[in-house]
Amino acid sequence: MKVAIAGTSNVGQYLIEELTTYGHDVIVLTRNPKREEKKVEHRVTDYSVASLVAILKDCDALVSTIADFSNPPAATKNHFNMLEACIQSRKCKTFIPSEWTSNVEDYPEQPIFLADANKALHQRLKEETSIRWTIICNSWFTDYVVPKSQRYLRDLGPLWPMDFSSKVFTIYGPGTQIIDLTSVRDVAKAVAVLIDSKEPWEQYTHLSGDQLSWNDLFAIIKRRDPEWTSQSKPLANTIHQVTANESPESVILGHFEILSYAGALALPKEKVQRQRSKYFQDIHFRTVDEILETAAARDEIV
Repeated sequence: MKVAIAGTSNVGQYLIEELTTYGHDVIVLTRNPKREEKKVEHRVTDYSVASLVAILKDCDALVSTIADFSNPPAATKNHFNMLEACIQSRKCKTFIPSEWTSNVEDYPEQPIFLADANKALHQRLKEETSIRWTIICNSWFTDYVVPKSQRYLRDLGPLWPMDFSSKVFTIYGPGTQIIDLTSVRDVAKAVAVLIDSKEPWEQYTHLSGDQLSWNDLFAIIKRRDPEWTSQSKPLANTIHQVTANESPESVILGHFEILSYAGALALPKEKVQRQRSKYFQDIHFRTVDEILETAAARDEIV
């Protein structure tokens, strides 16, 4: 199939590689084309409906990687336009919006700063029956446990609890909260397979490589490199950070930390396993240990 990827984000790089490997013809939609050598075709769009309809005329599917934490309504408007373009398109009737997210099926109010924008888009999607769509729920990308040199994903700073420069791991509260982690490359493989699947899609697709606690994750990191230490951040500190509202960045950080307290970073095991059997029998979703083992064995992107 011919698949359009909206955005040139870090997640997009994995999608380009894996969709191509699985035999899909890939194009990339962008506002600002870069001059460097391109592995796939780039098409310029302003993300208006008219522009998208014209660009998608020969495409079978649209996968978005566009996000804007600082202005969620703007990103949502782009997604409404992408959805409308798929509705108007004669050919492009498959759409995966950009969330790559926590368990928003059971916790639609999380993350708090994105909840209103996400709910609006999800409601509009559920009203539409002319296209095939799904929300990908993968919780945290496992790749953040490896150094920046071994991933396309950019550093998130304090949004992710591992500080590689100091080798300090921040444990939120008791650290017993359960989270799921999934390799972004394995997620990209799943998208490639899902697009080809003849099985009816579900509204939410849950993907997981590992399910464990923050304490478990730190123990794995510490076992492989004893120089790592941990520090605790109590829930009260997180709540104060949100209510103090000293900056948009500090509030977003607090909302991210609340995710695991709320239970939203734990994906439903039954749905993960059922959908794996339904769609992804030939994909091996790697654990944290497997990702770290691969990273230790080679220097390139894992």
